Amino acid sequence: MARDGRRKSPVDVRIIVEGAADAETISKVIQRMALGGEYNITVTSIIPTTHAHIARRTAEGADLVLIATDADKPGRKLAKKFQEELRGVVGRVERVKMPIGHDVEHVDLEIVEKELRSALVRAGLKSLRDIKELREEIRELQEEITKKEELIEELEEKELELEELRKRLKEVEKEKALLEEERDKLLDEVEQLRDRLEELEEKLKSEDRLQIMDLESVCEEAGLSTEDVEPEILEELGEELEIPIVVGPIRVAAPSREDAVRVLKIYKLARKVVDGEGEEENETTPGDPEV
Repeated sequence: MARDGRRKSPVDVRIIVEGAADAETISKVIQRMALGGEYNITVTSIIPTTHAHIARRTAEGADLVLIATDADKPGRKLAKKFQEELRGVVGRVERVKMPIGHDVEHVDLEIVEKELRSALVRAGLKSLRDIKELREEIRELQEEITKKEELIEELEEKELELEELRKRLKEVEKEKALLEEERDKLLDEVEQLRDRLEELEEKLKSEDRLQIMDLESVCEEAGLSTEDVEPEILEELGEELEIPIVVGPIRVAAPSREDAVRVLKIYKLARKVVDGEGEEENETTPGDPEV
């Protein structure tokens, strides 16, 4: 019974026999059987023929076709021909073996009925096997779905990792932009210092009476570090002493090395006095002005 309470449509069964006598025998057997109540089937036609094209035309659309041929070799051969012709045309095809040498008057109907029931049972068993195969296919599909879902999870995790990498890349790009900006500033400063150096060197070259010397060696002779040198103060001190001096990042220019050392020593002494380091040391050379 269907879920809505109505009986399902009966299974359309058609039977192909070799001749009219077989059709009459099958009809008698069907009358003895309660096919509708027991199997929910209806035999819609019994076709006597040995021609495959006739069997195909009359069996099209049936749910089940029973091929009732003799159990001898010609019967088996005819049944095989019908089975090949009907493959894919109907839902199921089963063979019913008819007793050899029978006639309508003396055939044992119980034997035919038993063979007919066996064919119907086999058709049902085939359906069960199909269901089993479908269940196996469903199981395989479920396993495949599980694998695909696991793969999807892995891909989602990879996507999250990729998103984190994208965020990190943006941060790195920002850091790179800041570093490039800082680098450009430093390059500008270096360029400005180079320009200043060139200006000073040009200035020093333009003073014919000045001698260009290495600032570090002059400072060492005066007992100073180049880090302690303040170019503007030294140049102002040189003006007060009437000793022209020009101080650059790595060069110093003065009328002579002795003049440059003298200015640096007086500068050193003045720093000590300003810093309150005690009494002046007698480091001045003859002719040095008193500070």
